[in-house]
Amino acid sequence: MKYLYIIFVLFLSLGCKTNKNTTEESGSYLKEISCPDSGNCEFKVLRNSFLNIKTDEFGKLYPEVIPGNKVVIKFHYKKIVPEKTLDGSYSEFVYLEVNEYEPQLILKDKELQKVKMLFGRICRCSSHMGYFRVTKGSLHLFNGNGMLNMSLTFDVEKVPQIISKVNESIKY
Repeated sequence: MKYLYIIFVLFLSLGCKTNKNTTEESGSYLKEISCPDSGNCEFKVLRNSFLNIKTDEFGKLYPEVIPGNKVVIKFHYKKIVPEKTLDGSYSEFVYLEVNEYEPQLILKDKELQKVKMLFGRICRCSSHMGYFRVTKGSLHLFNGNGMLNMSLTFDVEKVPQIISKVNESIKY
């Protein structure tokens, strides 16, 4: 009976997924967040960073996070696919860069480029794959006392997307 109880407690502790904050040595802060049932999401705040938007040899955009004096916010959605599915991976990313000590940002549409907002759709898709500048949507960001609150809605025209809203708070 004692062993049955231990197995039951172990099963419960492994079977539950909780929201948790993890502090990494590099100054980044990660929070697992609520997400569509079809996938898993992460919300990450990278302090002392800079978002460098680069272009590859084919003219496609991609983000590079490098050391700097800003805060980079990264949202990642990863779709859950059956284990034996070939080429079934699908992810969406949102990147933006803000000043660490800016207490409030309210931006709309083309103003989103003031924070270098990018949307990424990475998959084995025939089209509409890569990173795209976001110029349609709204961002409400409040930052103070190590707490970041973000409410974001956006639409990347002509690009299919699963994630169009991010509403999160994180202590960093």
